Amino acid sequence: MNLAFIIGTAGSGKTELTASLTRWLELQGEDVLAVNLDPGAIIVPYPANVDVRDYITVEEVMERYGLGPNGGLVYACDMMIEIIDKLAREIESFDPDLVILDTPGQMELFAFRDIGVKIAEGLSDEPKGIIYLFDATYCRNPLNYVMNMFIASAIANRFLLPLIPILSKADLLSEGELEEIQRWSEDPALLQEAVGREVSEMDRVISQDMMEIINRLGMEFSPIPVSSKTYMGFTELYAELSRIFVEGERFTQ
Repeated sequence: MNLAFIIGTAGSGKTELTASLTRWLELQGEDVLAVNLDPGAIIVPYPANVDVRDYITVEEVMERYGLGPNGGLVYACDMMIEIIDKLAREIESFDPDLVILDTPGQMELFAFRDIGVKIAEGLSDEPKGIIYLFDATYCRNPLNYVMNMFIASAIANRFLLPLIPILSKADLLSEGELEEIQRWSEDPALLQEAVGREVSEMDRVISQDMMEIINRLGMEFSPIPVSSKTYMGFTELYAELSRIFVEGERFTQ
């Protein structure tokens, strides 16, 4: 069993990717399981056989403790550690070859608080990895692209797991925009040039500082353009998952 956590900023398309990627993997003959780890999700467009909402929902937490939406979401996420063994047993009962885990919409609740690492460690001792979503529409701005690189670097170093960067919702970009972002990933000098051309002096300084930290961490990013609507990039994403987890072989033999 191998576990891939889908992480990204709010609105970057985590849930849609979970749905489409699970469906696509099933069509490839893979034994895959989709898991919902977002207690605040209203609609989940995939068959979540393992769903944290079976144990905890934000609405119930708000009502029980008299909390508002934000407080309820934070508390509900913290409560997940109390049911981690139950979720682990459920996942193991399906005995899948690959597990795709949809994380909370508010990324910081999972990625930058202790609860995220504890959940990742507690769910299984099996191999794990992260699919990090660079929101394509957001990354058209070079400073935003640098910020996503910085966030992805922080997540990789916090979880200490292999990380696959993807450019989600790539179908919403023009061919020229997509090519420009790909050039940024191949040549940092072009990215710095774009930052210098399109942002203010203060933002330029911030961008340079972030890129220096990324370089010191030894992180490099070449996000795979992916579309949950057209399945664009799914073959390349599958190849990366296979390379990380099963040395380039199929998950289900």
